[in-house]
Amino acid sequence: MPSTTTRAREYQVAPRYLAGSTHTGDAGLQPLLDAGWALSRDDLGNVFVTSPDHTVRTGFLCEGERGDLWVITAHPDAFAPPSWQVTVDLSAPPEIVGEFTAALAAAPDSVLVGPTGGHDTTDRLLDERGWRLASERATAVFLSPDGLVALHRQLGYLRPEAEMAGDVERWLFEVGPPGHRWYATATSDLPDHLLETLTAAVASPEPVQRHLRHSELGRLPAQATATPSAPSPLEVARIRAATARSAPAPRAGTSVLAFTTATRPAALTKPAPAGRAR
Repeated sequence: MPSTTTRAREYQVAPRYLAGSTHTGDAGLQPLLDAGWALSRDDLGNVFVTSPDHTVRTGFLCEGERGDLWVITAHPDAFAPPSWQVTVDLSAPPEIVGEFTAALAAAPDSVLVGPTGGHDTTDRLLDERGWRLASERATAVFLSPDGLVALHRQLGYLRPEAEMAGDVERWLFEVGPPGHRWYATATSDLPDHLLETLTAAVASPEPVQRHLRHSELGRLPAQATATPSAPSPLEVARIRAATARSAPAPRAGTSVLAFTTATRPAALTKPAPAGRAR
């Protein structure tokens, strides 16, 4: 029988931006699929989800060449070049992408509407959320209170073609401590309400669920906390043994099967199968 220490168990990892990737695209793509967007794949296994009018596209590029796992674009019409682009790299928790795609699915008509520039977003970070302005030269850098999330805003004019190619970034999120960093970018014309959504999703301290083996806990950043959310198989066995020792004998006329079922601890949820590792 395999050692219980080698089995994965469920943990709540916080803050979620330090939880790492699950190596699957489900959390980021499901809000769009639930809204009726179209799913397609290429021969390499990359996955694409497109809005019904073909103007918003999300790519889960698990076999892509550019280094970004997620690329999201919005277009004025189905044949026009993109107006804005958001990218997220392969180490990011997909739940963060899911919050952004949920906003797209909820209001697809607003993806090109609204002011840009992000001044309201950065003002709220400084005034309401305790962030600080660390630099304001060619690039303004906003740091979260724990110092683990940095939002860079490149100042001055940027060529749209260079932004779309990934040569420069108007907005760059740098998340995590050295050795555990991941990145997300957004181009200049991302509407402010979507930049606000992306910023809130990236910086949320809420925990997320991960199935991890004990040996994998050491791979988390030191600043992350992993709290077991379900007992391990060994703990379940101990609980059952203790319950059996302390349980009273069944009364005459009582079904032994019914008595055992009533006193048995609730069954554990079976861990979801792990996604393909990269």
